[in-house]
Amino acid sequence: MSKVVKNTILIILCFLFFVTSRGFSYVVIGDNFTEMPLERKIYNFLREHNLSERVLSIDTLNYRGNIVAGITFFYGLFYTQDKEKVFQDLITYSSALTKLIFCSFPYVIEIDLSGIYRDSNKVKNSYKEPTFTASIYRKEFENLYREDQPFDVFLDKIGRVYYSDALLKLDLSSLKKESYIEENNNRTVDTSKKGLTTWFKNLWVTYRRVRTGGIYKNTIWRGNPHLKEISITFDDGPRAVYTPIILDILDKSSVKATFFLIGKRIQIYPYFARDIIKNGHTIGNHTMHHLNLTLLPHDKKCKEILETQEIIYAITGERCKYFRPPGGDYDREVEEILKENSIHLVLWTKKLGDYLMPEDKENLLLEKVKKEVLPGAIIVFHIGVKSTVDILPQFIDYVRKEGYKIVPLEKLIEDARVR
Repeated sequence: MSKVVKNTILIILCFLFFVTSRGFSYVVIGDNFTEMPLERKIYNFLREHNLSERVLSIDTLNYRGNIVAGITFFYGLFYTQDKEKVFQDLITYSSALTKLIFCSFPYVIEIDLSGIYRDSNKVKNSYKEPTFTASIYRKEFENLYREDQPFDVFLDKIGRVYYSDALLKLDLSSLKKESYIEENNNRTVDTSKKGLTTWFKNLWVTYRRVRTGGIYKNTIWRGNPHLKEISITFDDGPRAVYTPIILDILDKSSVKATFFLIGKRIQIYPYFARDIIKNGHTIGNHTMHHLNLTLLPHDKKCKEILETQEIIYAITGERCKYFRPPGGDYDREVEEILKENSIHLVLWTKKLGDYLMPEDKENLLLEKVKKEVLPGAIIVFHIGVKSTVDILPQFIDYVRKEGYKIVPLEKLIEDARVR
């Protein structure tokens, strides 16, 4: 057998092994396609009951034996010609998923459902926006659900449900448009404004403000560098599965944090935004669509910031006082908009980059964030990173053992004025 033939056979065998070993790859776990035993178990169970065909992703997180499971799925594909059946299709499938998972997985205490409208099997490889979400506690399901009532009536009773306007109106054309995500579609760096001199100037200003702490022109990088206290912040929420688990960890640890939320996600998961306030935390503004503000004209900058302000107030009843630009990208126009609306620009003492860490490198992430603990530090984590959830309890314990207090952002800013 020639060497060429042997190499060809070897390549074919490797390819077959890859394909067969990725038989579960239809289910996307989290953001990096990681397969985990519990997710696989749920998926296989759904497949046994003919419910896996529509599953787009499965996420689970476990804290102290309590498991939150999130299922993202599509609906409407089989009823594109009969819009009256689209809503019923969504409700029927959601009901089947919920009953099966609660009845079959006793340690799942919460199910977070996210439904994405689809009218074709030919889908572009891009993220999609849920046009339906629901968060269901096991206790509520056991106490309020009845077989003789429609599932949407049950969802209305618990109140932790979101339907897009287009879904409620059964406007399929608008529903399709709402299913395309706008997030991160302009994350390019604005090179026209980034000369070497500007880069060094910004670096020097940031270094000075981080080193000295305090508030400078309505902006804060660090609190009082003479007080052993820090604040913990989370970016990019709300998000199914991750938000409730993080809230549970913070509650058990008696820690108050600030969540910089994306406006569109607040609309999609309004109950999580309310949970954040209910648990005594603070909500900050992280723009409407997580865009690079420096690349937008003035009117769109205003809209990204002020529309999110309105959404936060409408859903939580709280006036938002803090803003963090996605990627830390801002300019004078952003500063002026914030100042005119009495909103603090909040950055961070040092960028952690937890979202760049592989999920199996929790120890490296923990060691990295430990090095960021210094008087007045503003720590930034990201919702949606499993490693962050894994290390959070250990990090909180470490901070306290080192003699630091974890204080709300508001107190950190107040103390920054005292020098």
